[in-house]
Amino acid sequence: MRIFVSYARVDKPFCIQIVDTLDVHETWYDQRLYAGQNWWKEILRRLDWCESFVYLLSPDSIASEYCNKEFELAQSLGKHIVPVLIRSDVVLPDNLKDMQYVDLTNGITIEAVKILLNSIYIAERKKNPPTLPITSDQVAPPTANPANVISVAATAMENGQFDQAVFHLKQAKENGFTSRFINLDALLQEAETALERLSYLREAEREYKQIADLVKLSRTRKLGLEAFEAFRRDYPDYDPDEMAQLISKPDTSKKAILPITSPKEAKLISFTLPLLEWCDIPQGALTNGDSDKQNKTPQIIVPKFRMSKYPVTHSQFSVFCSDSDGYSNTKWWEYSPEAYNWRINNPEPKPGRFRGDERPREMVNWYDAVAFCRWLSIKTQTFISLPTANEWQRAARGDDNRIYPWGNVFDKNRCNTRESEIKMTSLVMRYANGVSPYNVYDMAGNVWEWCLNAKPKQDINDQLMNADDQIDLTLAGERAVFGGSFVSAYQRSQISFHYYLDPLCYHATIGFRIIQKVGE
Repeated sequence: MRIFVSYARVDKPFCIQIVDTLDVHETWYDQRLYAGQNWWKEILRRLDWCESFVYLLSPDSIASEYCNKEFELAQSLGKHIVPVLIRSDVVLPDNLKDMQYVDLTNGITIEAVKILLNSIYIAERKKNPPTLPITSDQVAPPTANPANVISVAATAMENGQFDQAVFHLKQAKENGFTSRFINLDALLQEAETALERLSYLREAEREYKQIADLVKLSRTRKLGLEAFEAFRRDYPDYDPDEMAQLISKPDTSKKAILPITSPKEAKLISFTLPLLEWCDIPQGALTNGDSDKQNKTPQIIVPKFRMSKYPVTHSQFSVFCSDSDGYSNTKWWEYSPEAYNWRINNPEPKPGRFRGDERPREMVNWYDAVAFCRWLSIKTQTFISLPTANEWQRAARGDDNRIYPWGNVFDKNRCNTRESEIKMTSLVMRYANGVSPYNVYDMAGNVWEWCLNAKPKQDINDQLMNADDQIDLTLAGERAVFGGSFVSAYQRSQISFHYYLDPLCYHATIGFRIIQKVGE
């Protein structure tokens, strides 16, 4: 049986599993390279070639222009349609509601595969009569008007429809679209990166759910934890139920999944923020000045601490805003009269400029950033703070006097600055090749980051680095920002470069990251 599989690119990992399941048949699926008219000719040729059309149904494929077009053409050619539901949150359109579908929302189970293969078998017995071949001249591929392709792609990205954005941008490039001011390659790379991340999370969620079901039951918990250890080799940063806690702690109770030893431990285990990971920054010397003058430059010893791997994201800050004891509680701003007055006059947080759970949260002033730290300290029963200027530079620079987190030569492919031409914030985990010596991301570009330090009387680097007496929260006056942003020239993304800004200031280019103090 010749089978054409239609899917949204974000669902590609699951598509491949289904194709492997159907390996007894001749199965073809589009690699979604969107390579111009040759790509569309191949789609049309394969639709004419196939005997059965398997349509993987997810919110993304239902919203996809090319999936809809493929489905319409398959129907018009009289192909046997096999709808396969792969996500439970799908709202079926009218033209699919009356069709009987195969339910794979719980994974590729034996029972579901039987139903799928039976549907294919029925189609095989009812072989379609020959049809006239279709050509690319008869049916044009779906594509946006060149005049508004950037607007269409940007809107799709804002709505999280990265597959659509990639499709239109690649088609625009193939058709020769150019712009004097917009870097189409940078925009396409941003959409591709976001799409890959979304696909990664989608597949992680699917696999994780099945493992979690095993871990919840005492009889299958051991097998589930073994599966989880294998799972986190591929998905090291996905563990919403904190199953990693179970691997390091013995199961002492048949009733409780997670053994608790103290009220403090219970608080630590029961509260987490999405994507919050810590990087250990060891104690070390921080020097200031040119590298060839290090022996003549005083050294500052920075005690060890932990820094958040990423800047605070939209999803993390939204937990603070939605918590009944979070932004709505004015006590977090009671550390200074100025901060408290700000909060009283601003009962609602300023909305971020750019959407996306895994983008850095911007439009946050210094007062709100400190309030977030105070709230999180109570939630985790640990000491959370903004970094001092010394701590920020130590985490970015390591044990040498490098200019950028990765070394001494600027590279626009390692950070989001003006030279990258993205012109908006990017996903915080995007630049894995631009991390600091301690694996801290985004310390150059994307958003400026608030630090604790108030402006000293004379602003020179030596005095700044010796200005940890300027970290009193009650001090009035400007506070330091480091790191540069997506609109900053590369010189301002250098580790030592900084500004002092009014703590009332908030902007689409300013965010923050946090540190956790650790004992000796």
